[in-house]
Amino acid sequence: MLPARRSQAENALDAALQRLTGPSLPGDIVRLDTPDLHITAVRRLLAVTAQYAPFPAALDERLTRALATRGVTQLYTHQAEAIDHALAGHHTVVITPTASGKTLCYNVPAVNAILRDPSSRALYLFPTKALAQDQLAELHTMCETIAGGPGETPEQIGVFTYDGDTPQDARRSIRARAHLVLSNPDMVHSGILPHHPRWAKLFENLRYVIIDELHAYRGVFGSHLCNVLRRLRRICRHYGSHPVFLCSSATIANPRELAERLTEQPFELVDTSGAPRGEKYFVFVNPPVVNRQLGIRRSYLSETRRIASEFLKRNLQLIVFAQSRLSTEILTTYLKDDFEGAHRGAGAPRESNARIRGYRGGYLPNRRREIEKGLRDGAVRAVVSTNALELGIDIGALDVCVMAGYPGTIAATWQRAGRAGRRTSRSAAVMVASSAPLDQFVVRNPSYFFDASPERALIDPDNLHILVDHIKCAAFELPFTTTEEFGKHDVQEILGILSEQGLVHLSVDERPVLDTREHDGASASASDSLEPLRGAHALSNSAGGGVPGATEDGGAPRETGKWSWTNESYPADAVSLRSVSSDNFVVVDTTNETRVIGETDFTSGPPTLHPKAIYIVEGKLYQVERLDFEGRKAFVREIDCDYYTDAITYTRVTPIDTFASSLEPLRGAEAPSDSGGGGVPAAIGKCWAQRSHGEVHVVSRVVGFKKIKFYTNENVGSGELDLPEQQMHTTSYWLTIPASLLGLLPYASDDRRDGIVGLAFAIRQVAQLLLMCDRHDIGISIDAPDGLDSAASTDHRIFVYDNYPGGIGFSAPLFEMHYELLTSTRKLIADCECEQGCPGCVGPVGNTGPLAKAAALRILDVMLEHAPRERSEVQAL
Repeated sequence: MLPARRSQAENALDAALQRLTGPSLPGDIVRLDTPDLHITAVRRLLAVTAQYAPFPAALDERLTRALATRGVTQLYTHQAEAIDHALAGHHTVVITPTASGKTLCYNVPAVNAILRDPSSRALYLFPTKALAQDQLAELHTMCETIAGGPGETPEQIGVFTYDGDTPQDARRSIRARAHLVLSNPDMVHSGILPHHPRWAKLFENLRYVIIDELHAYRGVFGSHLCNVLRRLRRICRHYGSHPVFLCSSATIANPRELAERLTEQPFELVDTSGAPRGEKYFVFVNPPVVNRQLGIRRSYLSETRRIASEFLKRNLQLIVFAQSRLSTEILTTYLKDDFEGAHRGAGAPRESNARIRGYRGGYLPNRRREIEKGLRDGAVRAVVSTNALELGIDIGALDVCVMAGYPGTIAATWQRAGRAGRRTSRSAAVMVASSAPLDQFVVRNPSYFFDASPERALIDPDNLHILVDHIKCAAFELPFTTTEEFGKHDVQEILGILSEQGLVHLSVDERPVLDTREHDGASASASDSLEPLRGAHALSNSAGGGVPGATEDGGAPRETGKWSWTNESYPADAVSLRSVSSDNFVVVDTTNETRVIGETDFTSGPPTLHPKAIYIVEGKLYQVERLDFEGRKAFVREIDCDYYTDAITYTRVTPIDTFASSLEPLRGAEAPSDSGGGGVPAAIGKCWAQRSHGEVHVVSRVVGFKKIKFYTNENVGSGELDLPEQQMHTTSYWLTIPASLLGLLPYASDDRRDGIVGLAFAIRQVAQLLLMCDRHDIGISIDAPDGLDSAASTDHRIFVYDNYPGGIGFSAPLFEMHYELLTSTRKLIADCECEQGCPGCVGPVGNTGPLAKAAALRILDVMLEHAPRERSEVQAL
């Protein structure tokens, strides 16, 4: 941006911020929650100057000349460090802020390798096709600049995207000509690895594998990607290559750990940015309470509209992030209605329709590219987007980012805020809180956001449901040897079970060899842990599913041979990287003509696709008319309504095995008896609370639904349902609330139970915050007596379980973060401004009684008095 324009924008930004936050702009967090401003915090982030380093000497001169032609005459220090590691053959992960030039950290080594050896290849993995297209233009420009410079260069450095949109007639040419292949995990999984003989040139010469937006690969998606990369490295070994992995990530707490878990390789970490950063103001807004008793606040979408309009009046360029496609369309409409009048007062052009745009999934690619270009050249003054623009697509230097609702994680919030103020320009980020518990916790505790460490990204690639699917895919791609490993479980035993079903066949070599595989307690025998999978994967329950000729002794002779895929099926087609089970429900629209409009994983199917449920896709509302449970199909029809549905699910959780457990003394109650206490020590004047982590059996059934009005969250109706039960084995954290503690509470039995229900509601919200997971990733259940009379004489257990068969790694950290979980939960409830409980703390009053909030706080007060602080880094929130 030109200096004069920048000065004008800075003045306008100052004026808008002063109107929003008052006459002063404090440097640190301050409380400004006055009735007319509704600001809970403002933080000023100071500008940072650039730190430079020279180009590494090992870079090809043609590449450095091309970079200089484009204005890059030196590197930021983090770029030089990352490139040095890559050129030395070290796996590297770069974690620096948005717009810090991370792409050069992997583009330079990849292109340099091709200039040095034209047979070299690189494979890029992006979480979305839009990111791949954006990077395609960048690489084309770089390679064209090189080709136009002096010196001999390869005839043409082939740069191509390869995804589901690639025409069939172009794919053969890409396989032959591509030096740099830009793809995504789904396409590598189903379109490249199963056809690796056609990609022999790529795998024989694969020098680098680039994984962009590493932080996006968490939970189920990340667990699948780890197995895809296991298969990729297996194929590379077959062709004799050993690629170096280069990763980039937004700010998370464990980037090196995540990179190493995904690739199973040691990594160098580059986390000190040398890029410049402009001054930024970060503002938290909490809409005012309009019903104190129920804790209802003014619509956060209306507040977002008011704030965005304030910036638009001053001709500032901004991005507004909405939490859903529907909210995106509503806010776009609001701002289009406001924009012409706002600009008429400022003397700006009247052509508003093209200057306010929406952006979300479902738009055609050419429309998305047009909007991106408009943002870069200034033709588009404001864009309202879902998280589709959160990742690193180039949209130029914007002035302001406004977030309608908390994005769900600290990492995602900083990522969105970084979309404004790229490079050295001054900018602002405003987060407008909704009434949701997570939003209220963050906006009332700004230190949690600004001062705490970002969340950890968790994966569990050895979840047997996921692992077995990828072992099938790997066997299809290349035969397994009888000494080969794949993950922590005994792959030979898994292959033996698959053999019983006729999926693989073992051809045995008569020559015995020594089994040199490493054995430990987890992998020596997988029989017990595989038992649930025999049914889930249609595997036989017959005995003797192990490896012919194998012995229990790790050093004993065993027969060698190969497990070959013998089934006619194509296993990759049946595996979705976004869910644990491939047994998904298909959504069929019958409004005009029958067509498939969506797909939902098996676990989420009944709660979202039950009869009379409102199903939302691309802003359109559909009502489910029939759910074919056996056929895994939901038939829907378009409907015009002002509500959505929320399923009422009955869940019963039964512990099967306890992996870890800890007893904690609590004052003020009698100790448990020594007799029949299972070794629990007695303590005079104390009772014992217990936290546990282990394997559980979950039985759930959707028994009804509520109709919730958009924006006001009013309950406007309900209905009963009778759907089949769903069962799964998974892992869980659970908290035992002893009857002796409940006896201390000065409440009736039904009020005590309300307190436990409210506590469970709040724990789930905070667990989601701490785990960096989505709401549907974890489930909550209360194990309680049926009769109210026994509610104070029986222990209660609150379960927070992984909502995926086999578990995905969310519950174990909760056991370790027990104290932080309870402390943050108490703070969420205590800081809420409501009187008796609301959707922002212990749940709506209609779900619990008027004393739920008070009872939940009393339970937490007793439990926290002696809860140990497991982690020294726990923040005093």
